[in-house]
Amino acid sequence: MKKIIIVDDSAVLRVSIKQALESFNYEVIGTAEGSKELFNLLNKNIKPDLILLDMFYPNENGIDILRKLKKDFAPVKVLVVTAMNEEALNKQIKQLGADDILYKPFDMDDLTFAIRKIFL
Repeated sequence: MKKIIIVDDSAVLRVSIKQALESFNYEVIGTAEGSKELFNLLNKNIKPDLILLDMFYPNENGIDILRKLKKDFAPVKVLVVTAMNEEALNKQIKQLGADDILYKPFDMDDLTFAIRKIFL
């Protein structure tokens, strides 16, 4: 069973994604509102197979979070979830090592398809 951490500043979205993923037999081992909670989880030796990472937060930059993830926790796979579909941003996300990008709004079938594709 794949272990997932969900990082998004929307509590409603974190809960709905968690419920959906668990119904598809994924194990959500943590959720985080931002980088502080995420890195607290990872520094406690929690080892996810995948991190769902939003790009935009009120006081943070998802690019910085992704950069730190890939520097300090390189083996973990990252699915970036964002509402911004801009070529320059997409290129930067890919260059930093994200495994894929999923654009909001999405349905849970899109999400599970993106996750399965990462692990093929």
